[in-house]
Amino acid sequence: MGRRRATALAAAGLVLALAGCSSDGDATGGGEGADGSGSAAERPTPIDAALLECGDPAGADPTLQLSEVDLTQVTWEMPSGFVETFAYSEDLPVEHIESFWAAEPEEDPVPLNVLTVVVYGRMDWSGDADECGRVPISAVDERLAGYHEVNGAQPLTEVEQVELAGLPALRQDLELPDYSYRGYWVFGRDQMVHLYCQWTSEAEQERVLAGCEELLASFEAPGA
Repeated sequence: MGRRRATALAAAGLVLALAGCSSDGDATGGGEGADGSGSAAERPTPIDAALLECGDPAGADPTLQLSEVDLTQVTWEMPSGFVETFAYSEDLPVEHIESFWAAEPEEDPVPLNVLTVVVYGRMDWSGDADECGRVPISAVDERLAGYHEVNGAQPLTEVEQVELAGLPALRQDLELPDYSYRGYWVFGRDQMVHLYCQWTSEAEQERVLAGCEELLASFEAPGA
């Protein structure tokens, strides 16, 4: 993903479970009486049957919560000291690319030291997602392992659960022969955002990660 005319990057195994969705309210609601005295006049509140099944039953396999927002509409701002570059592309895209963006240091750019945001679409979880938009962690693990196999990235850190623009996200540092990178993944029902920041040496790592932090702080998703 981050090399000039080069490969896409991906994560290795996944060991995290993200929180599942659940109903926000009780099944009944208490309201004021008709006389305004505040007497309890409980009335049943209808709840979608699917939401009643969104808990996490004991013994259930861990799951990943898929984002419901349109990930093609995410936005971000250019970090200070960086400029957009068109010298990079994805030769081995792991899914269908909807958009590709990259930035490099404005002064004395070194090849392969870039910040990148790729939005993928047309993803298919093959019936793994339930009514609440949760996918078994084993299915996510298998998909990321496939990305890893395609690109040959080796993990430097464990996968971590984080947030990106208020959405559940995964983070991991990885390396390839020519560079290392810090990647962030946000999965939707049929979309994925992969934001990553890559460096070729310890000397470049500091300014790349400084730009990365600014990029992350400016990231926004519609409705998140």
